[in-house]
Amino acid sequence: MSSLACGINLFRKGQFQDAVDCFSEALKNDEDQFRIYDCRAAAYEKLGKLKEALRDAKCTIDLQPNRWQGFARSTRLFLQARKYEAAGRMVELAIERIPPDLTRKRDEMLALRDEVSVAQASLAKLASKRAYHFGKLPLEIATVIFGLVLADDHAQVVILAQVCRNWRVVILDTPTFWGTLVLGTRRPKRKLEVWLKRSRNRIRELAVLDGVIDDLHSLEGLDAVRTDALRSLRQENYTPDSLLLHRSFPFLDIIASLDQLTLHAHTIQQFLPTMILTKCLNWRVLELTKIITAFEFDLAERLKQLEILSLKHCLFVSYWGGFLKLLLVNSGIAQLKFVTLNPVYTRDPDEDEPEEEIPAIIPMPSLTNIHIEDTQQLANVLLPRLDARSLISLHIFSHRERLDACLSWLTVGSAAKLTTLAIQRSPVAVHPLIAVLKSAPHLETFQLTHVCDVAPAILKALATPLELPPPASSIGTVPTSSDDTSGERASMSRVVCPSLRDLDVSHCPDVVASPIISLVRLRHPDTHKFAASADDSNEDTRVAPLPVQPLQSLVIDGCSKVDADVLPWLRAAVPFVSCIYLARNKANWRR
Repeated sequence: MSSLACGINLFRKGQFQDAVDCFSEALKNDEDQFRIYDCRAAAYEKLGKLKEALRDAKCTIDLQPNRWQGFARSTRLFLQARKYEAAGRMVELAIERIPPDLTRKRDEMLALRDEVSVAQASLAKLASKRAYHFGKLPLEIATVIFGLVLADDHAQVVILAQVCRNWRVVILDTPTFWGTLVLGTRRPKRKLEVWLKRSRNRIRELAVLDGVIDDLHSLEGLDAVRTDALRSLRQENYTPDSLLLHRSFPFLDIIASLDQLTLHAHTIQQFLPTMILTKCLNWRVLELTKIITAFEFDLAERLKQLEILSLKHCLFVSYWGGFLKLLLVNSGIAQLKFVTLNPVYTRDPDEDEPEEEIPAIIPMPSLTNIHIEDTQQLANVLLPRLDARSLISLHIFSHRERLDACLSWLTVGSAAKLTTLAIQRSPVAVHPLIAVLKSAPHLETFQLTHVCDVAPAILKALATPLELPPPASSIGTVPTSSDDTSGERASMSRVVCPSLRDLDVSHCPDVVASPIISLVRLRHPDTHKFAASADDSNEDTRVAPLPVQPLQSLVIDGCSKVDADVLPWLRAAVPFVSCIYLARNKANWRR
């Protein structure tokens, strides 16, 4: 038996290494070298020796370049070696050389070509996932992306700088990314040095947290901060002389030019020194906590660019007219926030307060957000003096005096654009509040919590459709037989607060299920079709009703009179429903 035949027999028995030895011996006897190299390539392939197999496959192609077997073998070997581009070339050459009568072999090669194409597509997809596309972006676009991330959380600047070398280069070479400096108790001196270096002394926002001001040594180097760059200052544990004690910080020179000033004290402290308040102030944001505020008339002459004013737990010692004058000259204020503001008037009761320059109604066209919390009568005293036609959000929490004047003020016109109304732990009357809701067609979020004897009537009003007035052309006319829809037009309805999407009546103990069910049904898409057809059926009406929005969230926590049997229906009709009757500790006690 020849060495070639012996090798083929051993190959069929699975003895691939012995078959390779026989094929190598056959090459020495000058037998059919094309067939021997092809057989030995197959044996090497079975042994997983792709390099040797490819070498023999190349020899078959060199010996018989017009035959397809060597190219087919090379295709399979390149495919196993994940050389998909070479495999694609080999399979095309193999298909070109297969005789027309070998249809089965041609079909096998076509299937192999499809397999190579799929493997190439998978490799390209994987390479696309692993490719560093960010490095191909222009530097300007990368800088904008980093800036958007840091706008939400400036502390991410350290993390971004540690992602990779390219990112680190961009982050370190952009001084604006290091413009926010927060000094805490952890190595403040070292952090100050690093931030000053990387920002090139252009710190825009400086925050001094609690505990840092006690260690004056840690603040050495603040004199390097460019006063023309600093726009925001926030200090915790504020005292009037805290920053003034450190001579290296030019406090007096920059405080007046700030855009934002935030001072938080642990105990009641005096406001800024008088020497500062005599300067022209450029503050746009003023946030004070536990500060004795004295808004005299001369301050209103120097502070005229406020956009946000926040007073928390402050002792209000001032002429009331001085505070109103401050609001008058700052007509650009967009947000007002007062928490535990206790007015203490220092003037003599017999002394006339100089209010001759202050109109009865103060125009505030930019005011959109008001938050009043834990006060005696501030909402009733202050809000009726304001003309806030652009008001969008109003939050009143823990107001001890009943909100009669405040609700009347809303009804007059301030509720026209209102989208959020939250009343918590504050006494209100039913009819004034219903009047406010009727005058707030754009109200989307309504919160009425921790009140008694009010919520059921409010829910009933929200669940009751209101009749639209008949068209002016139909008044005084007799319906004809051809006008069959006149009765339907007269009964066309609209609802209170058609834009309402989020409702919270938590901890109102007298809330029951029936008005809630009616409210949800009235605003369900299958029910409020009359709102969508109002425009077509009542063309003579001056203002068409707004489309009724379905309720998206309902919170009835602490409403123990709501039957548990209605909750499955509510959860099927409203995307989010929260109904927690008891806290866990109380529930366990009752068991």
